[in-house]
Amino acid sequence: MFRVSYKPSASHWIFPPIIMGVLALLLAVMIIQRAVRCSRSGEPFFNLKTARFFDPGWDKVRFFGSVALFILYIKAMELAGFLAASIVFVFLYSVLYYGVEKLRQIPAAVASGKPWSNAAFRATVVSLVISVVFSTAVWYLFGRVFQITLP
Repeated sequence: MFRVSYKPSASHWIFPPIIMGVLALLLAVMIIQRAVRCSRSGEPFFNLKTARFFDPGWDKVRFFGSVALFILYIKAMELAGFLAASIVFVFLYSVLYYGVEKLRQIPAAVASGKPWSNAAFRATVVSLVISVVFSTAVWYLFGRVFQITLP
């Protein structure tokens, strides 16, 4: 039978090699697919004249917002721990991707006395509930069930 032995103090080193292996496998699959597609169409594998990293009209706010939130998330985990930082940043990511402009509608929805009739209010509450439930479930699963140390 397959057995894994580990020390709880070093258990956070189990998943990074697994993730790196999966990513390497996916990279190999992507390279093979590109090579097959290029050989069938007759185009070169590396075409630097027409190559673009981003498509025209790419969303700069969401890209740079995601990068900034990721960096801040790492720093927040050092200060507040995994659970608190995850709750806050999962919520911030969802706000970033469903639209910061929708947050402007919430005060008017609350003032109207019928906030649940406003789609932006409902989306924000759902995002908040999802961030709390998801982060707590991940924290419980890894930290308590699997006894893997979290930052």
